[in-house]
Amino acid sequence: PRPGRAQVIIASPSVPASGSAFPTQLQMSRVLGVVAFAAVGGVLFGLDQGNWGGAIIKEGFVSAFCSGTSEECHDASQLPEEYTQFLSLGSSLLQFGAAVGAVLIAPACAQRCGRREAMFLGSLITVAGCIPQAIVTYIPHFLFFRILSGIGVGIVTYALPMFVSEIAPAEMRGVLGCFMQLSMVCGTLVASMLNCQQFVGYQLSFAMPAVPAVIVATGIFCFPTSPRFALVQGQRLGLPDGGEETAWKALRYLRGSDAEADEELTLIKESLVEEHADAPWSALWRNPSIRRRVFLANLLQWMQQLTGVNAILSYGPAIFQTAEVPLSALACAVVTNSFNLVGTIVMMLVIDRLGRRFLLLVGAAAMFLFMSLSAVLAYNISSATEDSPYRATMGWCLLACICLYMASFAVAWGGVPWVYPSEIFPMSVKEKAMSTSVCSQWSANFLIAYIVPLQVQSWDVYGTFFFYTCCLAVTFCLVYALIPETNGLELEQMDALFGSVDSPLVIPILPIISLPHADSHACSLAGLGSMSTPTLPSYQVTVTRAGESTNSLMGSIFEGGRRWRSSTEGDLLEQRVWKSTARVFMSRSGAVALY
Repeated sequence: PRPGRAQVIIASPSVPASGSAFPTQLQMSRVLGVVAFAAVGGVLFGLDQGNWGGAIIKEGFVSAFCSGTSEECHDASQLPEEYTQFLSLGSSLLQFGAAVGAVLIAPACAQRCGRREAMFLGSLITVAGCIPQAIVTYIPHFLFFRILSGIGVGIVTYALPMFVSEIAPAEMRGVLGCFMQLSMVCGTLVASMLNCQQFVGYQLSFAMPAVPAVIVATGIFCFPTSPRFALVQGQRLGLPDGGEETAWKALRYLRGSDAEADEELTLIKESLVEEHADAPWSALWRNPSIRRRVFLANLLQWMQQLTGVNAILSYGPAIFQTAEVPLSALACAVVTNSFNLVGTIVMMLVIDRLGRRFLLLVGAAAMFLFMSLSAVLAYNISSATEDSPYRATMGWCLLACICLYMASFAVAWGGVPWVYPSEIFPMSVKEKAMSTSVCSQWSANFLIAYIVPLQVQSWDVYGTFFFYTCCLAVTFCLVYALIPETNGLELEQMDALFGSVDSPLVIPILPIISLPHADSHACSLAGLGSMSTPTLPSYQVTVTRAGESTNSLMGSIFEGGRRWRSSTEGDLLEQRVWKSTARVFMSRSGAVALY
């Protein structure tokens, strides 16, 4: 229907999913282009993870920041106390900054300005933080710029999964959502390969994230906005067409045809009719359905970090060096990151076939196996004598187990905890709910990055591996008991999985039919009479007008729908004429009108 035309929505038990056919080549190429460019933002964090682990064992970095002897500064189990604290803070404060950016800055920017605008802002902040890290050697200043660059990374990683989930077709949402993880892994691999080169000093390592940040900042506005955001923003600003023109143009570009753009625009509008914009923060814990989703989204992020992956990514070279693996520490990082890349590609090929839950379970089980074997091997290496003939063999086996562990992580836990939260929340709470999820990601990342150097120093490598083996056992049990499958579901169908969100947040998805006897500017509640039946039960009715507060009434239609009865005062509400910005919702069987 054209903007401004009155509509009536009649409740029905179910609605067929839109667009059953697989995306056309044109549609796929355009969506892939947008997502691939946006996912460059994930390289920001990937470069930093790979850079940090390699930079901290480079001679230039050690001589600039470590005041101990050469032997002490190159053995992770014998580091001076002050240097250990510095490494813990330097590794973890970027994650702390990311948590701050994800909670305090990203939600407001993504909600008010847009997903692209949030990625632009995050990229600029990242550049402002990473360049000075290559210059300063005064520890407080260095740590400050770690926090600043983390704020930028947090904003980008908040907006990117949301943007991808809102422009991707349902049948491609999983694989496209994993582009962020793929770009992170590519960034980590590139950083580890460059760190192996003698001409790359730690200064260049810390400056490299500025390159993808500049690319994102200069090119993100060449691509269309999120259609769902365009509609929400149009309604929030009271635009005459409610943002439909902008949303339709974005869908036309992404889907490649007028018919598909019209069809998806209708579906998105139906879902937004159900939702009230800008639900308060209290909706995240007061509504049972939303509370469950928030809990699961945050749980996945904490479980991802407690798999111990960042002990390998951020501190891996130092661990390999301490465990005396018979290969240079930086070369070991390249090998493990290569397995990470291969596993990520496999995940992208199977996530929409095998499903999110299945991958999480298989990945957790495989990681438990290889991490436990790594712990046993690391213990035997530390116990063996220097001239033991089995020491080198055990070192190679340890590297093989870490590589298989990394591949198992990448196939499941690398991308699913990012994809899953971005697809389970209604628009009315999405920004706030996603901010809690991303904050949990970075808070957990901060905690693990901080404690790993302390763990290695106190428990040695094998004790650290045993700790994460126990965490993986708990992770498998939690996924088996709590995480449902979302594979193949439209964003608008999550209520059937997690439980309906009570009014005023959402009501069931309903097909639209036109109200022929109403003009395009105004119509009255009397129009509902021809669409109702005298046997309808009482139901919740919410009346909303732009710029006015919401009235919630319990009532039933009688006399052709021309009068309403308040459940609290018993007064009759007279027939009224509403402007085109008014809406009437009913949360149970019956008519729902959008004016």
